[in-house]
Amino acid sequence: MKNVLHIVGGLDRGGAEAYIMNTLRNIDRKKYRFIIATFIAPSNGDRYAYQDELETLGVEIVRLRDTRFSNPRDFEKQIELLVRRRGINIVHSHIDFMSALTLAGAKRGGAEKLIAHSHSTNNTKMKSPIKKFISIFLKRKLNKLATQRIGCGQAAGEFLFGNNPFTVVPNGIDIERYKFSESLRNKLRDQYEIDKSTSVWLTIGRLEEVKNQEFLIDLLKDHFIDSNEILFIIGNGSLHDSLQNQINNSSLSNRVYLLPARDDVNEYYSMADFFVLPSLFEGVPTVGIEAQANGLKCIFSDRVAKEVSVSENNLFLPLDQDIWVKELKKKPKGIKYRNNLQDKLIQAYNIKMTVKKLEEIYDI
Repeated sequence: MKNVLHIVGGLDRGGAEAYIMNTLRNIDRKKYRFIIATFIAPSNGDRYAYQDELETLGVEIVRLRDTRFSNPRDFEKQIELLVRRRGINIVHSHIDFMSALTLAGAKRGGAEKLIAHSHSTNNTKMKSPIKKFISIFLKRKLNKLATQRIGCGQAAGEFLFGNNPFTVVPNGIDIERYKFSESLRNKLRDQYEIDKSTSVWLTIGRLEEVKNQEFLIDLLKDHFIDSNEILFIIGNGSLHDSLQNQINNSSLSNRVYLLPARDDVNEYYSMADFFVLPSLFEGVPTVGIEAQANGLKCIFSDRVAKEVSVSENNLFLPLDQDIWVKELKKKPKGIKYRNNLQDKLIQAYNIKMTVKKLEEIYDI
């Protein structure tokens, strides 16, 4: 067996985490033994959202000290010791330009394959001139160290790797899990007392600035205050209280549901009529693929990588309220059109296919 170390910030629900989980559920665990190293504390309590499932899958979780900025050499050293002591063959790092540190430590620890994986097209935390300089330096270091570069899409790969060669490995999903279900639609609409004529908007993602959920709340308040559209926001994050206050102060408390990240999001896709993602930037968001697998009409901001579009039912709009209002007032196709699982582009995101592609990279 090959020992594989994944390095990610945390193991709560997010795009990179969803990719890792989908992969580990479907990869041949007789060929690989997995360890996951994290350095960000769980958002709720002392255990990560995915921790129970990972332990059931036989995956070891190692918590590192987060010294990336305060003592980068210590951060590298932690990886070096972990790789050496566990006999790690493959290091698969998912932490943007900071993968320069993890790959440096992994190389000194004796890992044979050093993989950098890009999941985004931007980084809002590196705005100041000195931070921009640091990110450029680390990107150059990363590209020299990596024996394999992976992007979730073309734009994400170009962001982190520039002109260096990389392989696109789509964020695969279990397509059947996200198939539209009329019975689930009716169940949830009954639960929330939503009638058939009401249009339901759904957005899923971290409650952080980049996801721009406040745009949707303002849209509802400014243009749909006298109608009956309902918005569901699902996710965890630092802006929870701010978003809840925005909802409470807008007379929309009975029309905007702010729900925590959950395991049954597949049911909420079936309940919805529109999937909306007004992000300030995105790579290829897994939630966008899930929504299309459900047959939803999707409206993305034009800052989302166009590669997410794998069906014909999508729009990419500038973050202008009037333009979004025009589209959201249109009635989407009826539910009989919702199952488009045979679409060849959707099938390209089948987790079975993407795992096979990753195994080929691991086995080179």
